[in-house]
Amino acid sequence: MPGPITKMMFANTPFDIIETPVYAQRKATGKKPNDQYAEAASIMVLVHNVIIRGLNSIYKQALHVKSEDYADFIAYATCWCEFTDNHHNNEDESIFPTIEAQTGEKGIMDEDLEQHRAFIVGFRALKSYLDSVAETPARFSGAQLVFLLDEFAPQLHHHLTDEIPRMVALSRFGDRISMLKIIETEGNRSAQALSKTGAMIFFLRNSDLEFEEGLWKNWPPIPGLVRWSILKTLGRWHVGWWRFASCDESGRMQQLYAGN
Repeated sequence: MPGPITKMMFANTPFDIIETPVYAQRKATGKKPNDQYAEAASIMVLVHNVIIRGLNSIYKQALHVKSEDYADFIAYATCWCEFTDNHHNNEDESIFPTIEAQTGEKGIMDEDLEQHRAFIVGFRALKSYLDSVAETPARFSGAQLVFLLDEFAPQLHHHLTDEIPRMVALSRFGDRISMLKIIETEGNRSAQALSKTGAMIFFLRNSDLEFEEGLWKNWPPIPGLVRWSILKTLGRWHVGWWRFASCDESGRMQQLYAGN
């Protein structure tokens, strides 16, 4: 259960942000690895961290949202659901089958699929709750939202963390898997499916460009001017939603709106 209001509340807890394999290897060796598996797994970490920052921002603010802000907060949390659902559907339907086909090992991704099943019921219950209060925001309960998150968020975070070393371990297949190409291609396809004034803006507003000493400041690979234009145009459609985001428009972690 989230604690009382505290000063300087950020979305880096209660669920830990994940370290990228590239950053970990750079710390250990002093140089960035030239390894498609570490690079691909690191991109996956960046996506997972968007989910985690979003999760933390919802979890920590839910009990502190004012009634006049319920509608915006419900919409923001719904964007998190869309982004998270899009990511895992893309894994189930495309990334995992492609990896299985390229390795020739049927069932190689079964552990990841099983972990998806471990949190999907609770995730769907949260989505149903948000849908049920969207038309009548006055019925929203922060305590109920936190209860629903507690039912599945630990399993979700475990999966988001656990998937990364398994992806790195696929390096045993060498060039048989075009891992970096798979992740980049499917990532682009997944992004195209996001609602442009909803989950796409959610993605950008929960991407920390200063993460790991700014190592990933050019990810996603969108020119700075284009990113700025997206946030200043499409991001204005539902400007109230993004008050609850973990990062500001410049891509820096910001104090959470509700509770500070």
